[in-house]
Amino acid sequence: MAEQKFLNTLRITSNKIREDARDYIISAYKRAGTLFTAASPFAQIVTVLSEITELIMFYIEDALVEQNIYTAQHPESIYGMSRLTGHDATRGYAAFGEIRFKWNPSADLQSIAGTGLTIDGRAELEFESNGLFYTLLTSKDAFRISTLNKDWTTCSIVQGVFERQTFTSSGTAMQSFNCKTGSSLTDHNRVSLSVNGELWTKHESLYDLLPDEKGYLIKTGISGGLDIYFGNSNFGAIPQTGAIIEVEYLKHKGVQGNLNDSGELKVKWKVEGEDSTGTLHNLDDLLMVEVTSSPKMGANRESIDFTKILTPMASKSFVLATPDNYEYFLSRYAIFSYIDAYNRTDDQYLDDDNVIYIFAVPDIKKKVSKGGDYFSIPQNEMFFQQEEYDAMLKVLEDSGQMMVTTEVNFVKPKIRKYSMDIDIRYFEGFSTADISSDVTAVVSDYLLNITRRDKLPKSDIIYILEEIEGIDSVNVRFISETEERARRLGYYESITTQVQPQEPVLLEEIGNGKQKYVFFKKLETVNIVNVDANSVIPEDIAGLDQWGDIIMEKEEVAVFRGGWEDRDGDMIPDGVDINREAALSINFDEKPVPRTIYTRVQAGNRKALR
Repeated sequence: MAEQKFLNTLRITSNKIREDARDYIISAYKRAGTLFTAASPFAQIVTVLSEITELIMFYIEDALVEQNIYTAQHPESIYGMSRLTGHDATRGYAAFGEIRFKWNPSADLQSIAGTGLTIDGRAELEFESNGLFYTLLTSKDAFRISTLNKDWTTCSIVQGVFERQTFTSSGTAMQSFNCKTGSSLTDHNRVSLSVNGELWTKHESLYDLLPDEKGYLIKTGISGGLDIYFGNSNFGAIPQTGAIIEVEYLKHKGVQGNLNDSGELKVKWKVEGEDSTGTLHNLDDLLMVEVTSSPKMGANRESIDFTKILTPMASKSFVLATPDNYEYFLSRYAIFSYIDAYNRTDDQYLDDDNVIYIFAVPDIKKKVSKGGDYFSIPQNEMFFQQEEYDAMLKVLEDSGQMMVTTEVNFVKPKIRKYSMDIDIRYFEGFSTADISSDVTAVVSDYLLNITRRDKLPKSDIIYILEEIEGIDSVNVRFISETEERARRLGYYESITTQVQPQEPVLLEEIGNGKQKYVFFKKLETVNIVNVDANSVIPEDIAGLDQWGDIIMEKEEVAVFRGGWEDRDGDMIPDGVDINREAALSINFDEKPVPRTIYTRVQAGNRKALR
């Protein structure tokens, strides 16, 4: 048997190996033109074997790639590996809020037989602002409104519609079922399961189930939908043979269900009320409805790329104990552009060592209206409102995973206002209006997508602006409201904080009937520092470093907004303007650069160097 030394180890692609094999056969038998051709049987066998070997190598390579969650490409591989680490890929969260309703003063209550109306406990309503359905969350199948009750009735609502699927138990251990939900989003938490009409308890892990406990596991389906798992008697009960298993879940629209508190929200009932004679009545004519808390916290399903990031952060104990656990839990809602959970155990102030501080900034890209940009978003929508912080806290508390000794404090960002001056030298033949529109678009896109929390460098802006057709050169300058105010007033305030130990002092009630002893006291001293025309404003006061780049402390957020005065007392307006002061000021040279062959060549050379 010939030794297979004819294969060159430097030529390892399938085509090169096949070529080496053919060359060896030709040289060994010396009759390639008569007995060995591309159409001869032996040549065909070599070709088939090479194709099969190539497929095997592709399979081996794919298997190796799919074993690493960071290199895997197939959703089934990524979800499967995340499941092994304890991370259950988020199926999305439905927006929830609260409404209240009562009898309309102009309603004809005499037309109602009996003493009131009976309404479905899962009655659906439609919000006119987005055309989506919302469902009442009540503990009963139906509830009754008495005509004698003139007070408001308050009820929680959730965006979406509940749906059910039914299965039959085989009576075997560790049986599982898959609920096919199509492409629709299902709420990650609002799932219930009953066996022969009796509700069973949901658990996160098989080892949480006691022997013969009526519980189950539910996970995001690796191939879609919901995967339901039952125990093996030692860990969880086995549904008896023939038992009817009913799974109820909520189908929703994710972030589309979120609504702002601004403006009047109008709703329409999609069901009717029934009186004592069975007569149905239009609820829109009889009831007035107010939205006391607009629906929030809606989120889409977790993307594959996001699953890769979250998987290593999964808590194996399913307990919110460390800052990383809180970041992991809240990040699954996918409504943040930035979230940071931390504690302050490294300072001398010990009284807050059990507090988890959460600094969060919303993803404002999802708030940009069609045709809008960064500069058209109202400033109050750039940050979470108190109602949204309350909703986040409710989600944490309802999870049942918080440690009783831990407190959560949502840190409201410290807003620093800036304006941006852009000076542009442009080529003749280009419209300043068109260039200004392009500049606004790319700057807006940058500000909407940047998540850097330490610094905002001018070089980033200059880099993206130089790519715009028609621009020869560009310069960017950031102007700080804080520095301009100090220059205008002639002073700035500097705050120093000191921590002093003290005898325990009983403070007032802190809520829930609790009181708190304080062993350390924080003392803040405000110092007035005078400045003149030659004074240098410290970086932490101005918010600008020596290069003119924006620097941000841990809890600060830089926004480009007007509504403040510069050092000369001129008001900086909101929005974008050309050759005038504004939140974004775009200034053009009076004379454009001549468009000659030389300048065109130089512009092309510059782009080639990038």
